[in-house]
Amino acid sequence: MKMAAKILGIAMAIYVVAFIVCFDPLSAPVRDNKHGWLGPLIRGDTRSIDAGKVWIYQSDDLIYYRVFWPLCKSWIFLNGL
Repeated sequence: MKMAAKILGIAMAIYVVAFIVCFDPLSAPVRDNKHGWLGPLIRGDTRSIDAGKVWIYQSDDLIYYRVFWPLCKSWIFLNGL
């Protein structure tokens, strides 16, 4: 049981680090007209356009936002959106 808890803890830590590497947690939020609030800006993203205090996502490719949905949802909640 201790080994399973240790493995789960390490996996969660890797997941959070991967989120921080893929996204810019200090950025303005990203919004898609069809899907609503998505989360923070993906680092190096060329499919988002700056619309003032938010970014507008201009693609149907949501793979990063789907993979990291739990952390993106938490980020959205913590930002009061």
